[in-house]
Parts: sequence; structure tokens; C-alpha cells
Amino acid sequence: MFNKRGFTFIELIMVIAILGILAVVAIPKYQDLTSQAKQASMKGIIGSVRSALSIEYARSAVNGNAAFPALTGAIFADGNLPAEVVSNPNSNAVVTTNENPIATFTDAGGYVYNQTTGEVRFNVANYHTY
Repeated sequence: MFNKRGFTFIELIMVIAILGILAVVAIPKYQDLTSQAKQASMKGIIGSVRSALSIEYARSAVNGNAAFPALTGAIFADGNLPAEVVSNPNSNAVVTTNENPIATFTDAGGYVYNQTTGEVRFNVANYHTY
């Protein structure tokens, strides 16, 4: 007789409950993926910085004066240091030290670089191991 269309209240409540359960499960996974992506990005960037330093070290060794270069944009093709992507994406400042870089972290972003040993790390306490 009458052609009724639509959902019952119970059906709507069930859909909302299922969406809520999915959200509770998916949000932590998403946050974990975000953290993993930042770590992977930092590992790639720090690898390129270390590679550029190694090339410059090899170049100076061939010329008879083996020494690690200053960490500046001059050793990169585009003339800029890669930016630190976690705490301050606009920071590419370099803290140069002749001591243990871990002792000089300020969490300000950029890099901590020991020119004596060639060790370079991100100036971010949570990610200093990369």
C-alpha cells in the first residue's frame, strides 16, 4: 500500500557504533604511520647529508688534505641544506661542535655536526639516534 523508505533508528545506531569502533581502531594506526613516516624521512635526509660529507671528505683526501668539510649548503647540488622535518620544518641551522653531539642538543631543529669525526645528527632530542 504505502511504499515506506528509510532506515530504522536501531539501524542508524548500529552504523554509528560500527563507525565508532573503526575510528578507535584506525586512529592509533594512523598516528603510528605518521611517526614512522617522519622517521623514514629523517633517515633519508640524514643519509643524504652524511653522503655529501663523505664525498667532500674523499675529495679532500684525494688532494692530500683529508678533513671533513664545513656543513653548509655549498656541498649540496641546490646550494641548501635539507630542512629538518620534525620539530621545525624551516630549520636547517647547523650547530658545529668538536665534542659529543648528543651533549649539545637544544631541540631547536637543524643539525648537530662534529667536524672532527664527521658525525652529524638531527638537533631534535627524540630523533637524535638517526
